[in-house]
Amino acid sequence: MSRLTSTLAANRKLSAWLAFGAAGLATGAVWASGFATVGGENRLGGSAISPALAKTAPTPASSDLNGKADDVSPIAFDWQGRWGSIHANTVLFKVDLSGFTGKTYNIATLLTNTTDLTGWASLQLKLEQKQIASGSSACDPADFTGSTNDQLLNVDDQDAGVYWNGLAGDKVYCIGISAAHGDDAAGTFLRAAQDTPPTSFPTFITTVDRAS
Repeated sequence: MSRLTSTLAANRKLSAWLAFGAAGLATGAVWASGFATVGGENRLGGSAISPALAKTAPTPASSDLNGKADDVSPIAFDWQGRWGSIHANTVLFKVDLSGFTGKTYNIATLLTNTTDLTGWASLQLKLEQKQIASGSSACDPADFTGSTNDQLLNVDDQDAGVYWNGLAGDKVYCIGISAAHGDDAAGTFLRAAQDTPPTSFPTFITTVDRAS
């Protein structure tokens, strides 16, 4: 075969492959797949520390019952030898639940200073609770009769308290004590440990909380 014949044959083969490729593209045939990739990099400027969470200062939780219990008067004691007595009817606390409708409440009167009560042989108090109308401005000591919703507060070296539970709202409650000779084993009983009167006396706190 001459060089010319060989060259013509090669050209014919190339033309045939080109024609075949054109036909493949025309009929949608795919002969190879293409891919693209992407990576990651640090942002220009480098890394930064995460900012701290700024928190606001907490505010005290409010209570609708805050300030509804008020102290009124201390107990006045008299003495004859080692026997003590309550001088007069006394209103200790007033709990004003005016406007608190549709609910019930618990009231407690608690001794706060058991460890300070030196000089006493016996200390027992009959406390009373009197309900008066909503909106009443003052409690009346004359309402204490010695048996007005009374509870016995018997002091020991651990604890002492009296409780009135399930009281209706929208009322005013007066906590107090009647005048007493102080020698009633079932009521107010006051006895000093020596011939001179005690120099430390009971102090109380009254609390109110919702029952229902």
